Amino acid sequence: MISPVGIKQKLYCYVDESGQDTKGDVFVVSVVVTGKERDELLSFCEKSEQESRKHKDKWGKANRKRRLDYIGLIFAKNVFKNKLRFSIYKGQVNYDMTTIVGIAKAVHYREPKKYSTIIYVDGLRKSKRKEYGSELRKLGVHTRKVQGVNKDENNALIRLADSMAGFVRDAIGGKDKEAFKMFKNALKSESLVEV
Repeated sequence: MISPVGIKQKLYCYVDESGQDTKGDVFVVSVVVTGKERDELLSFCEKSEQESRKHKDKWGKANRKRRLDYIGLIFAKNVFKNKLRFSIYKGQVNYDMTTIVGIAKAVHYREPKKYSTIIYVDGLRKSKRKEYGSELRKLGVHTRKVQGVNKDENNALIRLADSMAGFVRDAIGGKDKEAFKMFKNALKSESLVEV
């Protein structure tokens, strides 16, 4: 995905996390990274939400069968190959810095030569935007804008980031064998990438 010389490619990152309630035992940062195909992926996610009957429910509020049906639809097509990235942290309680590092790792996984990034973080307060942007730039991420996403404003890609964070946490938790099997298959097919 190398852009022509001098032209910056726009990357869009949709970020969510899971695990603050564990007080550092496990913290998962999930990042959906997309480029010009963003609208196509957004539409695909919306259709998958309807087809699975998960609708706009957050991962933790959705019925288990509907959640896994939704994830199955996401992984069934190759449209998200290498675009669903996550990091797992243990023993970390500085959730903001951990999230920032997770975002940087996700962007650096497969960045084009020249790019600028617009980052949408679920629940990020306005007062934290500058901090996130500054810390990301220190980590070599070319940020154009860091934006918080409020509950009422979220879209299907931020809901996908939420679902991926919850799914990874469920899969590695050892209690859901079906989720773990799906997780292993997704890693193998690169539908899901640990960074």
